[in-house]
Amino acid sequence: MMSLFRRTLLAAALLPTIAQAADCPSSKTAKNGLVLGRLDALSEFRKAKGPLVQIITSFGGPDKQIVYSFEGLFDLSREDRKEKYARYPLSDLSNILPLKKGDRHTINFVPFDAKRSADDWVLELTVTAEETVSVGRCKYDVFRVKQETKQNGKTTENLSFLYSPDLHVTLAKIYDEGTGNQAIVGYEHIRPLAR
Repeated sequence: MMSLFRRTLLAAALLPTIAQAADCPSSKTAKNGLVLGRLDALSEFRKAKGPLVQIITSFGGPDKQIVYSFEGLFDLSREDRKEKYARYPLSDLSNILPLKKGDRHTINFVPFDAKRSADDWVLELTVTAEETVSVGRCKYDVFRVKQETKQNGKTTENLSFLYSPDLHVTLAKIYDEGTGNQAIVGYEHIRPLAR
């Protein structure tokens, strides 16, 4: 039988771990918003209307980037001091979620840009793997999703990202996957959005 002293020491040792786990956003708390950060970038994720997630990123100064994404899976619009971009999906998005390994989705879209709107644009999403990633002390099950953007049949962007279906956010992007130049750009810390 464990003595009262040992039980007290064990409880004291476990308390920080339990408290830290409670600070990790979950599928239940993510709907209230969350904050993800890396280096000098801090991103606030908030559920907007319908399937939209609003992401406001600050970079340590007055400039901000505002993104609206489809369930945190891919961007529909992006605006900052240097760029303003929006695209309208022509395909039905209702069957994309929930994701599962092996899924492949082709989304036709039109960019809101007079110079490029006449072109044929396609966004291809392929779920290639399931894995677990850490963001700070928090762990999440994610899907690795390959995203390829094509303009008139030619690839203009090709990357993979790690998407958390519980949080409805992309936790990391993978550039030049499988090559010697592969780079993973991910968030380093996460917390619930203060209300």
